[in-house]
Amino acid sequence: MTGHKKWLAVLSGAFALWMIGGCSLKNVENLQETGEILSETVEDISETSETDDGYISGDYDKEDLDAVWSESTSTMIQCDGKSVSITGNGATADGTTVKITEAGDYVFSGSLEEGQIQIDADKEDMVHIILNGLTASSSSGAVIEGIQNEKMILTLAEGTTNTLSDASDYGFEEGDEGEPNACIFSKDDISVNGSGTLIVNGSYQDGIRSKDDLKVVSGTLKVTAVRHGLKGKDSVSVREGSLTIQAGEDGIKADNDTDEGKGFVVLDGGTFAVTAGQDGIQAETILQVNGGSGSISTGGGSVDTLYEARGLKAGKALYLKGGTFVIDSSDDSIHSNGDVEIIGGDYEMASGDDGIHADNQLLVLGGNLRILKSYEGMEGLNVTIQDGDIQVTASDDGINSAGGSDTRMAGRPGQNGFAEGSDASIRISGGEILVKASGDGIDSNGDFYMEGGRVTVEGPEDSGNGALDYDGTAEIIGGTFIGTGMTGMAQGFSDTSSQYSAMVGFSKTLTAGNSVTVTDSSGKEIFTVTPEKSFNCIQFSTPELISGETYKVSCSDGTTEEISMDSVSVSNPSMTDGRTPNGRQMPGGSAPDGQQIPEGSAPDGQQMPSGQEKPGFDRKQDIQYN
Repeated sequence: MTGHKKWLAVLSGAFALWMIGGCSLKNVENLQETGEILSETVEDISETSETDDGYISGDYDKEDLDAVWSESTSTMIQCDGKSVSITGNGATADGTTVKITEAGDYVFSGSLEEGQIQIDADKEDMVHIILNGLTASSSSGAVIEGIQNEKMILTLAEGTTNTLSDASDYGFEEGDEGEPNACIFSKDDISVNGSGTLIVNGSYQDGIRSKDDLKVVSGTLKVTAVRHGLKGKDSVSVREGSLTIQAGEDGIKADNDTDEGKGFVVLDGGTFAVTAGQDGIQAETILQVNGGSGSISTGGGSVDTLYEARGLKAGKALYLKGGTFVIDSSDDSIHSNGDVEIIGGDYEMASGDDGIHADNQLLVLGGNLRILKSYEGMEGLNVTIQDGDIQVTASDDGINSAGGSDTRMAGRPGQNGFAEGSDASIRISGGEILVKASGDGIDSNGDFYMEGGRVTVEGPEDSGNGALDYDGTAEIIGGTFIGTGMTGMAQGFSDTSSQYSAMVGFSKTLTAGNSVTVTDSSGKEIFTVTPEKSFNCIQFSTPELISGETYKVSCSDGTTEEISMDSVSVSNPSMTDGRTPNGRQMPGGSAPDGQQIPEGSAPDGQQMPSGQEKPGFDRKQDIQYN
């Protein structure tokens, strides 16, 4: 049977998808023999690669979803140590080597010692292998080797445990990578389905590797590999299933970096427990998480500082649309060499470097993000937050745009540097954001715009950083900003803002746990905040602040200050409002070169509307399925 080929058209200069095709499954009746039905009635359905909202999902064909088999229509292969008996057509045995040469269903049971299953059929043949309680090992190479076929479908029979272990030495010359190089290897597609268990011991290099598309539809997979756990050159897609992966290098990987529309990973569901020496899940182009849950640990976790050991990593763009994951990573927990877009999901992160890093644009449209440990919490050339529940703990900057040498973790080779002279900005228009930073809380190496949402910053306990830091202008037109920290490097909002703001310094440093309450002249409470870090100043802006009003700032230890809204941006005498870190006076609303930046404008002077969805990138990508 010939599988459908599906193409996603390339639109130059933008990420775009088209999916052609679909698939139909027939009703299954009168199943008399032993077998398994993935779905009781397999009706006509269409598994597309593009969802209604324009994002992508895995492309699962009819045969990927079909785990049905019947003893009466299958070739039965019984393994007994070093002997093999075959009943049916399409397969032959030479000692413990089983060779399959045509399309069909092949059921393997028993124990195969020092053996191998080879698939060498026509390039349009669909080969369905049912693992019905098989334990197999090889001392010279791969256990299952796909030399040629259209697709290899591995069905894990219900109630069975299947264990495959390859050789630790394939006999290649020193320095020669050679192929095959995985316990389960194919030059063509591999799909895994069923409800049984598959244990894979990749003693040479990889656990399961396809040089085309690798899909996990269902089943329980436990993979241990010297190098990569699951590797598909063109793509890896996971629909459902339970995956436990221990890999010396990457846990899951798609590495095609030469063909357009390939090299992507899509997680639609499943449960994951990934432990990797390098990246947990890595895509050369696009990594998209639509669903699924579990844990990812890389490089020994956040207690170490191993370079190239990220939790989720993409070469071009990383999209989080859903999923519930806990990530403990030595390097960045979430990283893209291009863009990161977060639409939803629940992610808890601990990182030895950045929590979330994008070389280009970082866009947050929703989701629950908890960065419990990081060097810098969230970092991108441009950071835009429109919604979401976000908590950041950082030993340096909490939310950072662009940056420079301060983005480099001590002892690291500066992998997160940005191009010099590039425009940087942070824009917040919604969401609930809490930042606890030992460096700057919000640090824009360009401009900062706040249009909505609520931002609470517990900044540094030293005078070398501030709750808010920017090189250009900082304009607030909406939302609530509350920042506590030290006066030494504090910067307030620019006087080009349309919403009133204040910075209030105290005569002494208040210890952690002291509450600060701001009230108006009538005694109405504007807000109360209780920082968990020591501080000697507070800066705030809310829509409730009005011109000419006097506000009382009261601390729980009895310290009080008053501040009058005589202008849009005010401070009391204890503050050095508007100074750069070197003490140079910087007029509110001016860029470093003294040029005025109009309200609502981007760093390059182009109008940037409030609530703009995407600052310079499109979520769609050129992707092809074969």
